[in-house]
Amino acid sequence: MSDFLSNFSPDKYDGKKQEPTPQAATQPEDEKMTPETAPETAPETASQSESIGSRRGSKQRDRETKVDEQPEKSQQAVSRFGQEETEFDPTYKNRKRKKIVIISALALLLAIVVGVVYYQLTHVKVPDFKATNLSEARTWSNEEGVVLKVEQAYDFDMETNQIIAQDIAADKKIKKGATLTLTASLGPDPEEQLTLPDFSEMETETAKQWIEDNKAENISLIEQFDDSVKANAFIKQEANNKELDLTKYRRKDRLSVYYSKGKEVFEKDIEVTDFTGKTKTEAAEWAKKNELSYKEEAVFSDSVAVDLVVSQEPVKGSKLAKKDTFLVKVSKGEAMTVPDFSQYTIEEAQGLETKIPVQVSTIYATNVSYGSFISQSVEAGKEYGEGDSLPTVKVVYSLGQPYLKDIRFQATEGDLPKLFFDEYKSKGAYVYYDIYYVDSAEPKGTVVEMSRYGEFIPLETWITIGISRGNLQGATTSVPEDTSVVAPSTDEETLETEE
Repeated sequence: MSDFLSNFSPDKYDGKKQEPTPQAATQPEDEKMTPETAPETAPETASQSESIGSRRGSKQRDRETKVDEQPEKSQQAVSRFGQEETEFDPTYKNRKRKKIVIISALALLLAIVVGVVYYQLTHVKVPDFKATNLSEARTWSNEEGVVLKVEQAYDFDMETNQIIAQDIAADKKIKKGATLTLTASLGPDPEEQLTLPDFSEMETETAKQWIEDNKAENISLIEQFDDSVKANAFIKQEANNKELDLTKYRRKDRLSVYYSKGKEVFEKDIEVTDFTGKTKTEAAEWAKKNELSYKEEAVFSDSVAVDLVVSQEPVKGSKLAKKDTFLVKVSKGEAMTVPDFSQYTIEEAQGLETKIPVQVSTIYATNVSYGSFISQSVEAGKEYGEGDSLPTVKVVYSLGQPYLKDIRFQATEGDLPKLFFDEYKSKGAYVYYDIYYVDSAEPKGTVVEMSRYGEFIPLETWITIGISRGNLQGATTSVPEDTSVVAPSTDEETLETEE
């Protein structure tokens, strides 16, 4: 009995309340104990009690197992003596198990979410930088907190600073603060040797295409207007380094190639202003502003002041195009004109009043009569302005054919050099003489003999002159009649004398 009652001790009772079992409901009818079926025999022995308890425990466990398999059925357990009933909840373990599973699942899910969020916050997706500009990658790295390492290499197909490769593939994740290595292009290799074409055989567009295809960025193609070379034709080529061998041209060498744009043609849309009477400065500034070719010509004017415009070409209202010529004639003031001295005699020329200096001289001339005009150093009619440098006009008149005077007994040997220079050589006649000495009562050194005298002579002649030794005694020879003044000869007289 004590074994039986021990099953209802407080600790076991509490355990049964926490984990109720439906053993009473599943117990077979023949095993149910009631007061009427209770044995009337004496109390069992200890061994019998243990055996009975063991069998009851086994049956109890079988009944609990059946209850777990069918949790939906509610059962009741009745005490052996019918004095007390205990109700068990068959779904308790199942609910407890579900609760544990749910809590575990939620914890796992939370851990996954936290891990994913952390990964997303600390990692970024790498874009595809290939063929993009390096500046875009730098902007991205600054925004995303990724360290950027840039390596450079020459690449013909990629422009300078375009990205050739990246060490982390596109769309892959990289942790913030990690290093992404990019290879950027330096463009084509400047040391590469290129075979230059014959540009003189190319037209402009063909040359441009060759430069572009070969990425020869240091070849400058210059187009300019040229009046003598047709459009699109080659003009010349020049290397910056004059000693450069063009057969060994490298991409880094600088070369200028010139092509013609033909003759520049402008529309005649510039209306000419009237500058007559205005300053030449105004005309020049207007021409410069309209990109005209300005030309200026100085002219004399009796009515227009110095440096003012006298006339212009073309006139007011005409139409000009850029680069056309605009000519203005500017006043030099009143002209000083060189006279025509052929219209004047020697005396008139010497007395002529003019602002231009004049020097009148005479020379011998066998073919021009005495007093006639021979020449002037500045042509007649030439004009000079007030600010011009004025020349001296040298005017020459004729003395006719030279006449050899008789200088016997009138001159001495010492007078001869000056006499022949002043009378003949300075006036264009060259009279050469030889001296010989004679015995004479005339003072020593006196001219006593002449091979020729008192006659017309050519412009160049020779004579002999006798000089007295002064070694004889006696009367001196009288001075001959004065022949120093001789009437000028005419052309006819000269011819007769020569004959």
